[in-house]
Amino acid sequence: MPLVRLSYFLLHLISSVLYTEGKLVNITIDDTNGDPTTGEHFTYLGSAWNVGQNCTGCADRPDPLLVLDGTWHDATFNVQSTEMLEPNIPLNASVAFNGATLYVYCITDAAREHSYMTFYIDNELVGSYIQNKFEIVPFEYNVLVYQNQSINPGPHNFTLSNGKVNGAKALVLLDYVVYTSV
Repeated sequence: MPLVRLSYFLLHLISSVLYTEGKLVNITIDDTNGDPTTGEHFTYLGSAWNVGQNCTGCADRPDPLLVLDGTWHDATFNVQSTEMLEPNIPLNASVAFNGATLYVYCITDAAREHSYMTFYIDNELVGSYIQNKFEIVPFEYNVLVYQNQSINPGPHNFTLSNGKVNGAKALVLLDYVVYTSV
């Protein structure tokens, strides 16, 4: 088993352990399979979201063997597009979690596409990730695009927003998030 695949397997195994005996535990919410402890799943708003591993028309084709559970969600924001039903509207992915920390992981493709993501917790802007095209290597996997270790413990809603009104074309390849349960 390749080392990268083994590390994803171990991360998923460790992160899926249930909260027991008052200990803090990391829980992984996969982009497709959701939260194994609560059943919560991402909600994708905007017409341009694709189930990445099933998308035959997508230009970006990461290796499913290097992605958590072999799944990702793909969306390209575009100011002017005949392919999108809603051009110039940022594309959102949201999920509920009950925790005190949050880590967001994506696949990036800096050789082909620009990235512009903003992050919200409970509808409050808490961060952003911007990457311009500049690399020769097409894909980087398991990229930490946002982390927050100072969230008030409790139930929250997280939203990743891809693109900026009147901004540049932007790609997001969402893989998973990890939160610390409370």
